[in-house]
Amino acid sequence: MLERPISKAGWTRVAFGDVVRKVNDKVDPWDSGLERYVAGEHMDTDDLRIRRWGLIGDDYLGPAFHMRFKPGHVLYGSRRTYLRKVALADFDGITANTTFVLETKDPARLMPELLPFLMQTEAFHSYSIKHSKGSVNPYINFSDLEAFEFMLPPIQEQARLVEALSAHRSLEEKLKEAIHSSRMLQGATFTNAVSDEDIPREEIAKLAKFSSGKLIKVSDLPKLRDDLNPFPVVGGNGVAGFTDQPLAGVPRPCIAIGRVGEYCGAVHFIKQPCWVTDNALFVKSHTDRLRSEYLALCLRHLHLNRHSTGGAQPLMTQGIINRFKIPVPTLPKQDEVISSDQAIAESIHDVLRRFASVQSLGKHLLARGFEK
Repeated sequence: MLERPISKAGWTRVAFGDVVRKVNDKVDPWDSGLERYVAGEHMDTDDLRIRRWGLIGDDYLGPAFHMRFKPGHVLYGSRRTYLRKVALADFDGITANTTFVLETKDPARLMPELLPFLMQTEAFHSYSIKHSKGSVNPYINFSDLEAFEFMLPPIQEQARLVEALSAHRSLEEKLKEAIHSSRMLQGATFTNAVSDEDIPREEIAKLAKFSSGKLIKVSDLPKLRDDLNPFPVVGGNGVAGFTDQPLAGVPRPCIAIGRVGEYCGAVHFIKQPCWVTDNALFVKSHTDRLRSEYLALCLRHLHLNRHSTGGAQPLMTQGIINRFKIPVPTLPKQDEVISSDQAIAESIHDVLRRFASVQSLGKHLLARGFEK
């Protein structure tokens, strides 16, 4: 992407506030003629693209939603800045006053296209987190952000950086689309394979028994497997660490389901002996008419997170899971379904590995582009 090294000649140290301004274009959302609004939950960590939004007429927005943004503006979540929410607007809309709307002061000094990439650097995020105020819901003021200093390349080098970083972002988008399409194919393949009306459907309560995991202090666990701690510890978000012994009563293989919190309803299939935390349920036993892998697929395709209870603190219970019915084909048919799913899963894994490599390259480009 950058065939020749970046020249550091002519770089100057500047403050963020010298080259960036906060846009304060306040409007009445109901009289603005605008259709869309963007809230914090519509912005994703480390993703410049706004993929979701709300419609102004559908919800009560609250008095804070009055900041207008336009295509090319950069949106920045000023609360809980450790979430690293930076987005590049590609449509007109409004947002809350806790989301900064930013633009460059002088395009001849800092290219507008470079601003979102600057705000994705580790230096920017570290500074923002360090200078945030409050503990429960930390926030940063724009006046504090203005003091952030960085090395500003000459405009010619900025153009090269924009070209390279934009190409990198385009590649990331294509890989994300490939992952999304593959997962859609995975779901459609499973649904099609078990859609035959002749396949009986039975309540999970009659097919499997569940149990809760047991408390373990995850923060004290090693994050990598070693000879003394070979057994994975599984919670709602998958493997959280490793320990020296598996939890008694957990079968092998294990099907674990997130029980509480953000990953409520997430399904994990672990082939080796493991420990399951109290943040998850696990299948203690199931009928021999089901392959373990097939049961895990059925649970995953139920999208259990959509059926959680508890509101602000989502909760998944055995009672909720037991009410669902799943198709129970013959064991040879289950083996076919498992084989098809594994083939697609391997393809997805390959793309995910490439995506991780591309992300690492992006971080390297950002570091080269803004560090002296």
